[in-house]
Amino acid sequence: MNPSFKMLLTILRLSSLLNVLMIASLIANGTVQQKASMLAQTSRLILTITDERDQPVIGARCALLTADERRTLVEAVSDDQGHASFTDLKPGVYTLRVVREGFAPLVLKEVAIESATETSLSVSLSIAPLAANVTVNASNTLSTEIEAGATITNTLMKREELRFLPISAQRVFDALPLTPGVIRSPKGELSIKGAQESQSALIVNGVHANDPATGNFRLNLPLDSVEEVQVFQHPYTVEYGRFIGGITQVITKRGGESFHWELNDFLPDFRFKGGKLVGVAEDAPRLTLNGPIIKDKLFFAQSASYTIAKNPVRGLTFPDNETKIESQSYFSQFDLIINSKHTQTITIGYFPEHDQFLTLNFFRPRPVTPNYKQRDFSTALRDNYALFNGLLESTVSYKRFNAEVWGQGQADHDFFPIGESGNYFAQQKRHALSFEFFEVYQAPPLRRPWNTLHELKFGFDFIRVSAHTDYHANPVNIFRGDGTLAERIVFDNRHAKPISVANYEYSGFIQDRLHLRANLSLDLGLRYENQRINVQTNLAPRAGFAWAPFKDGKTVVRGGIGVFFDKVPLNIRSFSFYPGRLVTRYTTDGHTILDRRYYRNVLVNTKPIEPFDLRRRDPDAGFVPENLTWNLELARQVSTRLLLRINYLHSATESIYILNPETDFRGQTAIVLRSAGEAQYRAFEIMARFKLRRNDLFYVSYVRSRARGDLNDFNSYFGDVGAPIIRQNQYSNLPFDVPHRLLAWGTLSLPHRITIAPIIEWRTGFPYSRLDAEQRFVGLRNNDTTRFPPFFSLDLEAAKTFQVTRRYGVRLALRSFNITNHFNPQNVHANIADPRFGTFFASSSRTFAGSFDILF
Repeated sequence: MNPSFKMLLTILRLSSLLNVLMIASLIANGTVQQKASMLAQTSRLILTITDERDQPVIGARCALLTADERRTLVEAVSDDQGHASFTDLKPGVYTLRVVREGFAPLVLKEVAIESATETSLSVSLSIAPLAANVTVNASNTLSTEIEAGATITNTLMKREELRFLPISAQRVFDALPLTPGVIRSPKGELSIKGAQESQSALIVNGVHANDPATGNFRLNLPLDSVEEVQVFQHPYTVEYGRFIGGITQVITKRGGESFHWELNDFLPDFRFKGGKLVGVAEDAPRLTLNGPIIKDKLFFAQSASYTIAKNPVRGLTFPDNETKIESQSYFSQFDLIINSKHTQTITIGYFPEHDQFLTLNFFRPRPVTPNYKQRDFSTALRDNYALFNGLLESTVSYKRFNAEVWGQGQADHDFFPIGESGNYFAQQKRHALSFEFFEVYQAPPLRRPWNTLHELKFGFDFIRVSAHTDYHANPVNIFRGDGTLAERIVFDNRHAKPISVANYEYSGFIQDRLHLRANLSLDLGLRYENQRINVQTNLAPRAGFAWAPFKDGKTVVRGGIGVFFDKVPLNIRSFSFYPGRLVTRYTTDGHTILDRRYYRNVLVNTKPIEPFDLRRRDPDAGFVPENLTWNLELARQVSTRLLLRINYLHSATESIYILNPETDFRGQTAIVLRSAGEAQYRAFEIMARFKLRRNDLFYVSYVRSRARGDLNDFNSYFGDVGAPIIRQNQYSNLPFDVPHRLLAWGTLSLPHRITIAPIIEWRTGFPYSRLDAEQRFVGLRNNDTTRFPPFFSLDLEAAKTFQVTRRYGVRLALRSFNITNHFNPQNVHANIADPRFGTFFASSSRTFAGSFDILF
C-alpha cells in the first residue's frame, strides 16, 4: 500500500476517535449538569423536637407523608440533641408526624418544602393527656422501637384478631397457646417459659388474679370483655413480680363514645348420633353492651355469657363419653373522666362454673372422675392522676375464690394395669381471699449530666391472701393384672380439721430507663420483696438494653438478665395439716402383708442429705423459688410488610417445692416437702410477622426448646385434681417438654366482607412414663424414647358479615378443627402389664362448629 495513503487512513482514524471523545464528553457534561441541576432543586429539612420545658426529646419517630397522609415517604429518629433530618426532598407540600411514648402524637399538615433550601422547623411535644390513657398503652409485639426498651411482649393479641380465630371456647386462655413459648400441658394447664401454670403470673388491669391457694389461673373471662392480651416471657421491668415463669396481662375493654351491642353465638350446636339428633352439644350465647352514660364523662362496658358444653372423649362410647361444663360470666367496667388530669375505673366480675366428669378418659371412666365447682368474685378500683407532669396510678382490688372438688361416690379408688375403677379418692372445699393495694408513679422524663434522659418509675405493692380448706381422702387400692391386691393406702382422717393459712406480701421497686443515645437505651431496676409466710426478704435486680446499630432504626438488638422470685401458694403452707397415710404392701397372694408404714406430711428446710432426721421438721420452713433468666434478641423490619425476630432464652430455677417419700436414720417415714427442686428451660425462637392486604396480620414461628426439672411438684399431687400415689422423685423432661414446635396463624380479609382465619400447628409429642403392675415407674420417667407421635392440626374459621340494615349486621361463621383428620392420639397404654402395652389411641377426629352473631 502507498505510504501516503497509509498516513491518510491514520489521520482519518484519529479524527474519528477525537470526534467520538468530544461527543462523549459533551454528553457526560450535559448529564452532570442535569444531575447538578436536579440536586440543586432538592431540599433538606432539619427538625428540632423539644418537650414543654424546652428539653430535647430523643428517640422520637418522625415521618414525612404525602399531603393526603396515604403514603409514608421517609422516616427519621431524633438524636441526642432532639434533631432529626430529612435529605434529598423534592419541593412540595408534606404532612409531618412525630410520635414518642408518653407524649401526645403531633401531626402538622401543609409543611412546605421549597427547592434548593434548607428548612429548619422546631416542634414541641406535650405530655399525653390522661383521658387518652384510660386503658394501658402496650408496646407493640415484635417492636423495633428503642423507646419500647428491653421488655416487649412476645405476643400482643387484640380482641378483633382473637374473635375471628378458630378457638374452641371463646375465652382468654384458649388463645394463649398461639404465643411461641406458651403451650397447654397434657393436663390442660398453661406452661409459659417451661414453667408450671402456678409459677406464672396473671395480671388483669394491673393487679394479680392468680388463685391464692394453688397459684393457677382461674379467670373465666370471655373474649368480648377483653381489649388485648399480652404475654411476657422475660420482663426486666421490676414492677412485675411474684412469678418465675411468665406473665399474662389482660386489659379489659372500656366503653366507646357511642352505644354498641352484640349478641354472639346464641344458636346452639346440635349433637348427632347415628344420623339422629340427640340434644345439644354446645351453646355459648354472649351479650356485650357498651357506650356512654354521660357524654365525654362516664362510660360503661358490660358482658354476660353462659356456656354449656358436652365434650366427647375419644376411646369411650356414648353416652358415657362426655364431660359437661356449665359456666357463667358477668363482667362490668365503668370509666369516669373527671378532668384531663384525673380518671377512675371500676371493674366488677362474677364467674361461677360447674364441671362434671373432669379428667374423663379411657383409663378413668365416669364413676372415677371428680366434679368441680367454683364461685369467683372480683372487684377493683383504679385511679389515674397526672401529678407533677407524671402519672400516679393507685389500684385497690378484692377477690374471692371458692372451689369444691368431690367424687361421684364414696367407694375406694382402685388402680389396675388396664385402668381405674371405683370413685375419685379426694374431696375438698376451699375459700380463698385476696386483697391488693398497688401504687406506682411514672415520673416525667428527666435530663441529667452527660446528656442522658431518665424515665423513672417507682412504687410499692401490698397483698394479703388467705385460704380456708377442708380436705378428706378415701382409701386407694392398687391391684395387679391377676386381680391380687398389691398395695393399699388409707388416709388418716381422724384428726382432719379445717386448714387455715394467710400471708402478707410487701414489695417495692424503682426502675430507670436511661436513653444514653438516640439508638441506645438501658433498663435498670431493683425490686424488694418480703413474704411474711417465709420470713424471707429478697432483692431482685434486673437489667436490659435495646440498641439500634444502624441509622435506619429498622434493626434492634435487645437483651437482659434478671432475678425473679415466685409467690408461695397457700396450699404448700397447709401441707403439714393434710391427712397422713398408712401404706400397706402385700405379697403376690394379695393377703400376706409384706410391709406397712405410716407416712405423715412434713415440711422441712434441709437439703436431702444424710443423716436425715424428721424431728427437725418445721411447718414454717422453706424458701421462695428463685429464677435467673437471660435472653438475647435480634429484630429486623425487613420491609413494611415483613418483620423478623430471632431470640435465645435461658431460664434456671431453684428452690422449687418437691414431694418425696423418705425415711430418716431412725426408720421413721414421711412424705417430705422440700424447696430443693430445680428446673431449666432453654429456647431458640424464630418468628415472622407478615402484614397482608387491608392490614391483616399473619404470624409464623418455630421454637426449639428444652424443659427439664424435678417431676414431683406439689400441685400434681395436692392441686385441685391431685394424684394419690406418690413415688420417688426424678429429674427428667417436664410433662410439657416440646423440643420442636412450628406454629402459624392469622386472619385474611377477602372481598365481600369474608374473613378466613387458619391456625396451623406441628410439634413434637409430649413425653410419658412407663408403669408396672404395681403402679411403679419403669426406667426414667418422661424419657425421650417414650413420647406421643408428632402432633399436627389445621384449624380454620371462615366467616361472612351481612349488613341487614343501616344499623344492624349479621355475622355467620363456620369453624373446623383438625381438617386433615391427622392421627393425634390422646392416650397410650403405658403399663407394661397391660396386654395392649405401647398402643396409642383416642385421636381427635375432624369436627365442625358454627356461630351466629348479631352486630349493632
